[in-house]
Amino acid sequence: MLAPYSKGVIKMGERDFHPLSANFLLSKWLRSHWQNYCEGKRKAGETANPDDWRIARTIFVADDDKVARRYGRDDAMSPYRYYWRMLLYKNLKAGRQIVFKVDPSQPDSELTEDYLLDNLVIYGTPDKVAEEILKLREEAGDFGEIVYAGMDWVDPALAKRSMKLMATEVMPRVNRAIGSKQDRPRVVATAGS
Repeated sequence: MLAPYSKGVIKMGERDFHPLSANFLLSKWLRSHWQNYCEGKRKAGETANPDDWRIARTIFVADDDKVARRYGRDDAMSPYRYYWRMLLYKNLKAGRQIVFKVDPSQPDSELTEDYLLDNLVIYGTPDKVAEEILKLREEAGDFGEIVYAGMDWVDPALAKRSMKLMATEVMPRVNRAIGSKQDRPRVVATAGS
């Protein structure tokens, strides 16, 4: 699901599709997806289950903050910077930049690479990334999966380490914080790109 207040999400609920909110949609718009999905489920005579909702986020986890910030944001060769540069260009060209805006009246001139990286990439140590995922959950509401939208492996060792830290350190912290049972995680991470 790409756009805020997407009407297609209502149809997904009616047809029992399990929604996936895109990684390039600002978190403030995520709740609109869940509301529309619930409306579709109601129309189908069913109750929406948060376990069925997946939210994709661009994530990079490192052992220290300096590496996380460099590779996940600042370096001109960062695969994250490159990805967001291309998405910004394509969405501006197609007139679909609303997904990046906090308000439809926000000027396009405020949509910069740094703005996107600051608002759409979760990067840091395991503690910081877990904290950001928990903040996302507070803003969006309850959901079943966070889809780890990884980038090209410019540095394979860092990319692999990020996924390992996500699985072994970040997600256990998130699930402990939300009180999930050990045998059934409340939030799981799946990889995608």
